[in-house]
Order: sequence, then C-alpha cells, then structure tokens
Amino acid sequence: MITPDQRSMIINTFHSLTMLNFSPVLECVSQSEFFVLMAVDKLSSYSEKNTGKVSSIAEILHVSSPAISRTLTSLENKGYAVRCVDVQNRRNTGVKLTKEGMAVLHKECENVNGVFGEVAESMGAEKIRLLITLADEMMNSFSVALANRKSNA
Repeated sequence: MITPDQRSMIINTFHSLTMLNFSPVLECVSQSEFFVLMAVDKLSSYSEKNTGKVSSIAEILHVSSPAISRTLTSLENKGYAVRCVDVQNRRNTGVKLTKEGMAVLHKECENVNGVFGEVAESMGAEKIRLLITLADEMMNSFSVALANRKSNA
C-alpha cells in the first residue's frame, strides 16, 4: 500500500510531465501546433484519403474540436495544413499536411528528439527502459481501475 505522500508525489510527477513546455526548442510552430501536426501526420498514415478528421485529432490530443479548429486555422495560415471536405459526407472535414507542413514537422521532431536524447543520455538506457516499463504498467493499471469504477457506477 502506498502512503498519501507517495500518492501525492505520483500525481504531481505525472501532472508535471503533462505540463512540459517544448516551446524553447520549437522554431516554427507553437507547442499546440506541433502536437496537432503530429496528430494529423499519424492519422493521415492510417487513412486511405491521407487525411485526419478534426474530431479524431481532438480525441487523440484530449482537446475540444473548437480548439483544434483554431489551431488548424493557424496552421493553414502558415501554409502547413489544408482542410478537405469529404464529398460523400460534407459534415466530415479531413485535414492533411502540405509539403511545407511535413518539412516543418520533421524539423521540429528533430529538435524535440534532441532534447529527449539529452535526457536519455543523462539518465542512462537502463533507467529509461525501466521508466517506460513502469509507466506502461501504471497506465494499464489505471485503465483497468477506471474501467472498473465506470462499470460499477
């Protein structure tokens, strides 16, 4: 059994990780734009139309659709993304990256990966492997516990 202090430390640690600010290493986009670019790229690779839906981007990033739309407008204004209306269902709007958007995403990923490389080097490979294993185990345990709570409600 963990103590209340340990529980508080775990919560604070995970909260701190979610609040990491990568803005100092991003050169062309804001942090929210970077995450949207990554989500669009990920979703595009799964889609036969090479687009991601706004609702799917919002779901992946745990952000509201209007917030995603605002960020997409900014990315469109910079020439990094375009929205495409689905001709079969006009309520579905797809998003894809332009060539410029792909280039910026690649560059920014290199910048962020550089920071992760420094952290991994500082901590060492074994600690990183252990961290990943324990974080995965904890996330799975949280998923089960939350699903149990939901089904009992």
